[in-house]
Amino acid sequence: MEAWRAMGRGRVVLAVWVLYGISALAMFGWPGLTGAVSRACHGRSALDVRSHWTAADARDLVAACGTEGRAAYLRLELLDLVYPLLCGLALLLVSSLVIRRLPGRRWRLLLIPAIAMTVLDYGENAVVWNILSTWPAVADLPAHLGGAATVAKRAAGLVAYLAVPLLLLAVGLDRLRIPARTRAGTADSSR
Repeated sequence: MEAWRAMGRGRVVLAVWVLYGISALAMFGWPGLTGAVSRACHGRSALDVRSHWTAADARDLVAACGTEGRAAYLRLELLDLVYPLLCGLALLLVSSLVIRRLPGRRWRLLLIPAIAMTVLDYGENAVVWNILSTWPAVADLPAHLGGAATVAKRAAGLVAYLAVPLLLLAVGLDRLRIPARTRAGTADSSR
């Protein structure tokens, strides 16, 4: 029964990663939805994929895009309704599977960046939807909040992605310590 449950969890993780990969390919692959925005907006990148942006950057993008660019951005944002969830879920699932193999609860703190990244991505998306709905006007406050959310999302995402190899390294080091502890216990009992 336990083996079946473990396989089921593995299947869920695999399914989420496959869906995440497909959505990432549609989002960033060639030609990709982000590329379509860039082409329709005279080489300017979508706000979502920049490292940071301001109200002035948003106004510049809106001015460059026109009707075709707005339509391309709407298509990108439709996929971006599910992409952050799939990305965050993929990182959470793989991290939690690895964390189960580690002693102690403090490792669970490394799940927070993936959750934060997902929440911040949806906050950023809310601002982009606001910009798309008030097109061609761009209000200062939402644009500044969206730019700040982008910076914070990038930082949280970096930590969330780096957490996976860190956790794998911790599991490997823990596995090396277990045989050493076992040998030490055997040596002590033989005295």
